[in-house]
Amino acid sequence: MTRSAVDILGQDAIDRIRLPIEQAGGLPRQAYTSQEFFELEQERLFPRVWMGIGFTSDVPEPGDAIPIAVAGVPIILCRDKDGEIRAFHNVCRHRAATVLEKPAKGTNVLRCPYHAWAWDLKGKLRAMPYFDGTPDGKGCHLDFEKNGLVPVRVGVWHHWVFINFDGNAPPLNEYLAPMNELTASFDLDATRLNRRVDWEYNGNWKFQNDNWETYHHVWVHEGIFEKMSDDLDMETRQPRMATLQWENVVTLQSPKGSNRLPFDVAGLPPVPRMLGEHKYGGGTSLVFPNVTITALDNHLASVITLPVAPGKTKAILGFFFTGDAAISEEMEDHRGPILDRWLGPSRDRYGNDGIRSQDFRIWEGQQIARQSKVADDVKFSPVWEKNIHHFHNRMIDALI
Repeated sequence: MTRSAVDILGQDAIDRIRLPIEQAGGLPRQAYTSQEFFELEQERLFPRVWMGIGFTSDVPEPGDAIPIAVAGVPIILCRDKDGEIRAFHNVCRHRAATVLEKPAKGTNVLRCPYHAWAWDLKGKLRAMPYFDGTPDGKGCHLDFEKNGLVPVRVGVWHHWVFINFDGNAPPLNEYLAPMNELTASFDLDATRLNRRVDWEYNGNWKFQNDNWETYHHVWVHEGIFEKMSDDLDMETRQPRMATLQWENVVTLQSPKGSNRLPFDVAGLPPVPRMLGEHKYGGGTSLVFPNVTITALDNHLASVITLPVAPGKTKAILGFFFTGDAAISEEMEDHRGPILDRWLGPSRDRYGNDGIRSQDFRIWEGQQIARQSKVADDVKFSPVWEKNIHHFHNRMIDALI
């Protein structure tokens, strides 16, 4: 059994995290660099929550299936013949081989490459060829009904697909209740995926959550965020984006009417607004533990982080626009400035010219710095970093 968070981090470090933000410390270096702590997350955190794993467009049609690794666990994500999205452990029930090795389209069967055991897209075992010497193996001692692919609890929220390994998390709609409230003014289903980009960075998955503040904007995102006064009200000395917190969601909420990009995107249709009075309108949210969703006037942007190792993370980036504007050639020039902002004009993971590559550069530097004992001495700004303090406490809650 993996040692506890107290064993790995020490009670003193945990006590410091629990202090009010003015006196609090953060998660110590072991939480970012230790294989033992990563295994603790795999045992006590990831199975108990709703993990984002991709978008519905990853399996757009019945018969589509893809293999995914989620925190080290091999998964099959598929859409069955009835159009329902399903997830299974990507493990053959015969000799524990990988069943699905590469994406498939229009298939009716998931067949293990080792001995050709086969399942339908609902996970039902259909064939064990020659297991008992007969073509279909149906005369053998094994029960077909008891040897289906092992399902993983799956949930869909608009474009996003989540799984819950242990099956005991609250219903997804309950888990995401704050997101329903935050996005109530947007018709998210009117948008379509324009682009999905998979980038990796050599840093811990938690750095994305540690980044959920606007204090860093003018220094990290040079050429994108120009002035501190864009993020800080110089009279009140408070950030322009309000911090909202729930157990599983933290949000940087845009001031009303200000969730527009600072350049002209005339001609790009807005994300449709729902009728009625709504409390919130626009902002950028983090769904614990690994999904970010930004809803702006004319597009949605999202990142799903999949932990690979203590110092390695896969990031799935998705960008959504309204209706045909998501895919039409006529709108390509209008989408371009938005994608330039997020991905950089170079569209290069290492280009350091877009928000995402600039963030990844900082996080990789943090991963290096976390090797030092000095990295245990972390401070939080009560003005800017309430979300990070909240996240560190949420992590301790989950693990203890």
